[in-house]
This record gives sequence, structure tokens and C-alpha cells, in this order.
Amino acid sequence: MKKILFLALMLLSLTASAQSDSLDEKYGRDLLKAGTKAPDFTLKTADRKDITLSEYRGSYVVLDFWASWCPDCRKDIPQMKELFNEFKDQNVSFIGISYDTDRDAWINCYWNNYKMYWTQVSELKKWKNGTTTDKLYKVNWIPTMYLIDPEGKVVLGTVDINRLRQALEKLSEPTLTTDQIVELFPGGKEGFGKYMDDNRFYPPFARKYKAKGRVICRFQVSYSGKVSGASVVRVEDFKINNTKKFNKLDAARQKQVTDKCLTELQNEAIREINRMPNWKPATKDGRPVQAQYFIPIEF
Repeated sequence: MKKILFLALMLLSLTASAQSDSLDEKYGRDLLKAGTKAPDFTLKTADRKDITLSEYRGSYVVLDFWASWCPDCRKDIPQMKELFNEFKDQNVSFIGISYDTDRDAWINCYWNNYKMYWTQVSELKKWKNGTTTDKLYKVNWIPTMYLIDPEGKVVLGTVDINRLRQALEKLSEPTLTTDQIVELFPGGKEGFGKYMDDNRFYPPFARKYKAKGRVICRFQVSYSGKVSGASVVRVEDFKINNTKKFNKLDAARQKQVTDKCLTELQNEAIREINRMPNWKPATKDGRPVQAQYFIPIEF
């Protein structure tokens, strides 16, 4: 059964990848290639503030070319909102570039209807007939998305939001082991262990059902050593050990208990990370830099 499930998941993954390649082959053949210097531009927000791409150097940038009148664009908005919420605290900025011509329709769409609370700009000119960004970025189809690296070079150009997600998730892959990471904590491994012993709190509801698990957390350490952006990536080996009490519950109540235990453990893991003292910052070429780390919090 496990082998069948694995093969099914692999087939779904390959199918999704093939669909992404097919969309880009059909609609994104002219997009700027990886490694190309991203053309600079200055566009205005709805309140007429100038936004210049080069001002975002030092962070990754998602450029989302769209329009309120575009059905495919509106279909992608929920997924783009998920990406924004997931990666906004991971040195990734988002800029929506609209090809709307009606200012009120544009604002009503992104602010009132869809609550797209990231930077939004527009030339308020007809697409391909007066706009400049379509020429700079070879935008022949919308939605079109680009991922730009901190040095201002193209990482990916695509018309498929699933490929954008894959590229963003790849940025989040850990490069250090847990042991290597905690060596940067004040006092190293010993200091980290003491901090966890002194600050770990077993939430009462989870304790009642003897819920156990390993909460994998992601967070950033700034060049000054300050911790920020703590979030939960996943929970591993979760188990409720008070089976005598748990098994007396009906299925609906068991789900409620499971969800609440998971929520308590995840919230507690984030609390423990957010309370941490300043770490020793990571360095590049001898200078402190912001770094992203993954560590497990055990319950």
C-alpha cells in the first residue's frame, strides 16, 4: 500500500511539473532567462508614491504582472496571498504590477475585494499599447511572475504560480545541520540546551492528552543577532499518548482535540524562539549577514 501511495504521489508530482513546463512553453517562451540582470523601473502606487525596483537590492523580489480584468490573474490571487504570507518574513518582497487602466477598478480589486496587502503599482495604461514593463520583461501573457535575487538578477520567469512556489521553497532549504546552527547560540550547544530546559513550557491541554511531537521551526537571525520571523514548517512524529482518555471520544471530538494539541505545541514552539536572546550572526566574507535557520523543538 505504501509503495502504491508513493508511486501515486510521484506521478502527481511529475504531472504537475509537466503541466508547468507546458504552460511556460506555450505562454512564457520569451521571458527573461535566469541570470539576466532585471531591468530597473520606477512605477507609482495608488497614492502616487514612486517605487523603484533597484531600491529592493539585498532582498529577493517577486514581481507579479496582473490585471483586475484578467480571469486567470484573479484565479491565482489566493495562491499569491499564501506565498506572500509564507515568505514575507524571509527576506522576500512582493510587488504587484497591474495593467489596469481604471484606477478605481484597480484599487477596488486589490485592496477591497482581494486584500492584496503587498506593494501594488501601475502605469494605468493599456497593456502593450503604452506600457513599458511589458517590453522590459517580455510580458506576453498574464499572469506572469518573476523571482529576482538580492543582486538584482533573474532567478525565474514563469506564467505558472506553482513554479514560483517551487523556486521560493528552494530558497528555504536548510544548509546547516541543527548541531551547526546551535553552535551560534550564546554558549553553543550547552547554552542552547540550558535555554530550552529553562524556558520550555508544556501547554496544559496538550499535557492533559500527553501529546508529543517534534515541531520544525523556521526563523531569521539578523546581522545584529536579533531573532525574528519565527514560523512552523511542519510537525513530525506527533502522537497522543493518553489513549485511554482519547479513545473514549467520538471521531469529531478526537479531531478537535488533535487540532488543539497541535496548535498549542506550535504556538509554544514559536514563543520559545521569539524569546531567545541575540545569536551570534552568520557571516559572509567576514561581515555579519542575515541568515535563516531551521531547528526542531521537541515536546
